[in-house]
Amino acid sequence: MRHRLLLVTLFLLWASKLCFANYELVGTLYPLRWGQQEGSADLVNPPNRLGQPLCVKMGSTFGCRLVETGGGVIGWKVSSARLISRTSGQVYWSVTDSGVGNLIPPSATYWLPNIPSWVDYARLEMSFVILYWGPWGPTYYLTPIYSSEEVFIVLDEPKAPMNPAWVSVLRKSCVWARQTNNLYDTGRAITFGVFFQRPGFAYPDDTATYWLIPPSYTVFRLRALLDAWESGSWTSGNCNDVSCFTMLAFNSIGLDFSVRRLSQTAYGSFITNPLCKIGSDPTLDQTYSSWEWMWHQICVPSGDPDPPSNQARIWDPTAAQKEDLNGNGYRNPPAHHPDNLWPQKDYWQKPHTQIPGAWLGLVNFPVPSEPQLSGPGTWKCGVTTQ
Repeated sequence: MRHRLLLVTLFLLWASKLCFANYELVGTLYPLRWGQQEGSADLVNPPNRLGQPLCVKMGSTFGCRLVETGGGVIGWKVSSARLISRTSGQVYWSVTDSGVGNLIPPSATYWLPNIPSWVDYARLEMSFVILYWGPWGPTYYLTPIYSSEEVFIVLDEPKAPMNPAWVSVLRKSCVWARQTNNLYDTGRAITFGVFFQRPGFAYPDDTATYWLIPPSYTVFRLRALLDAWESGSWTSGNCNDVSCFTMLAFNSIGLDFSVRRLSQTAYGSFITNPLCKIGSDPTLDQTYSSWEWMWHQICVPSGDPDPPSNQARIWDPTAAQKEDLNGNGYRNPPAHHPDNLWPQKDYWQKPHTQIPGAWLGLVNFPVPSEPQLSGPGTWKCGVTTQ
């Protein structure tokens, strides 16, 4: 009896070891941090493990590797796996390999279907069959279903200062950009996502900057902003705040964007065309009004040419415009796209295509007006969890 009890105990010890074995995902995966504290303690560690959040490139090959905890494994395989969209519920792929055949060596990689070729926020579920040397010889063990509840499918490697990307940012950027797979669709989706975030930013009457730390205004209080939204609070934010946050969302998903501060050349301040400031409803005429500003900050792909070039492409999440640059009804924030172009010089000011003497774009007065770099010009903010 004592001998049998010892064997049962040994078996349970082995089973418990295998139950808590580590499973490493392989492919084009990127490191993550939680966005809760400064320093290395904030990193998702160990990285790329089943059970942890994962960040993986869209369209990439994907597999799993067994990380042995105690030795003695003879062979193993994935018995079931599913990748499921958290935004739509769609099962992107499902793998079923029942029975105890088709085992692979302990050091081999079990390859799964490729990651979908678009951005999304997903969940991964997997179970395994493991053959190991147990108390009575070779023994099969069927694991429970393990999961990584958060799989962030991104366009490309996250860009500084979102490298490693924050889990708390990807929860928003991957939802806003879901089902997109290129700069223009993804850029427009994130721009609209920030503008229509509820609760989210509300442009302040005092036009002040709230989320960049003075006196330099170069470090963004990212955790504090996201915590406020998570608690259900609206947050004041001017173009400095809104463009920097939008840039960070772009960077988290693999788009290398910067912010650019523009002013006009001939005079000090300028008067805008009627704009619907962020936090308001752009479908309502009464939400549009003109503003007097000294400068305005927008998002551009890093490396796009300085003004007055019309080759730079503009994404402006701070305010919606009633008309696009063709004079057609628009009522959304400018977001450069092949379907609706917002090049830099025309975005700033362009003669109306349908109403003589009227002007499209951001600036209504003075006329004519051309953009120039202002203050820091084209730049990137830093981030803090404080």
